[in-house]
Amino acid sequence: MNAVRDYQVQGLAALLVVLIALVTAGTPIPNATAASGIRLVMVEEPGCRFCRKWDAEIASGYSKSAEGRFAPLRRVRRGAPEIKSLAPVVFTPTFIVLRSGEELGRITGYPGAEYFYGELRPILAAAGFFPGL
Repeated sequence: MNAVRDYQVQGLAALLVVLIALVTAGTPIPNATAASGIRLVMVEEPGCRFCRKWDAEIASGYSKSAEGRFAPLRRVRRGAPEIKSLAPVVFTPTFIVLRSGEELGRITGYPGAEYFYGELRPILAAAGFFPGL
């Protein structure tokens, strides 16, 4: 039993070291809340069949996902004032990750859930998202 307890203490100590290193390095604490100013903006337009596909496959669960809690979704139409200062959106849907209005990255189009999350996670990781920590 002591061996199990020792292993658990070592694991917690290692996690504490990582968190201290992140904080002292000025890196955001993993999975910071929406207070970090991170948003996922979905640019769409009426009749967009790939927007409907995203709705059917992702929309209902996105806000409950770790990604959705880190980068809450805001939906806008192409040409919306919120995105006027950014590079033009040509295709819908386009997903833009913003921190306090500054673009951190974007995903153009939606061929499926695997592609979407595969493209989204590295953008969020650059903003301080570390699922599983």
